[in-house]
Amino acid sequence: MVRAWRGINSFRSDSGFRTWLFAITTRVCLDYLCKEKRRRWEAQVEAERECRASPSLRQEVLATLADPSFVFDVYEHIAFCFTCVARSIPPEEEVALILREVFQFTNQEAARIVGVSESVFRHRLAAGRQAMQEVFEGLCALVNKQGACHQCSGLRENTPEQNRGPSVSEVGRPGKSQEERYRARIHLIRDADLEGGRSRLLHDLVFSRIHRAHHKRDFARRESEKT
Repeated sequence: MVRAWRGINSFRSDSGFRTWLFAITTRVCLDYLCKEKRRRWEAQVEAERECRASPSLRQEVLATLADPSFVFDVYEHIAFCFTCVARSIPPEEEVALILREVFQFTNQEAARIVGVSESVFRHRLAAGRQAMQEVFEGLCALVNKQGACHQCSGLRENTPEQNRGPSVSEVGRPGKSQEERYRARIHLIRDADLEGGRSRLLHDLVFSRIHRAHHKRDFARRESEKT
């Protein structure tokens, strides 16, 4: 917001205030993402394994689930999962997905926000969509019953009954194409009430653990390269 205030004189009415404001915000986010190394797409599965192996972490998670202000909202968790997995693809593709799929800008508007041609933006978007579809097919049990990640159902089962949100169902009916199942997930994400953030306590905890593990692994790799 500080950058937006300082750059208010650069706003041109022909671009639309929302598009202009998102352009400033997106550049800040893209700069941050480019400095960070890409995460492994299995990050959430690894976080779950860490929780099972650490009694103290497990107690921390269970205490969060039992917090009176907490409600496990599956839509929020699917949105969180999407954001987490998106950190495994190139930043430019991640930004394209968020602008187009979540905030629902047109290709033309989104291209203007990131400062590229519409054809370049469409290429990034297509690559990001394909990468996310392939990851979810092998990762998410809501898409594929053989998927490695069962967090949605597992967390809900461990949440006190009075704190449970709606039950978890499959994303897309059996027989649907990979793309159709991806689109079904996107619609669930758009339905998530992220401003209310009823599950935010849990997601802040998981994000911090994933972030810590990511940097710990990166530090260990750099140290091993020195020897």
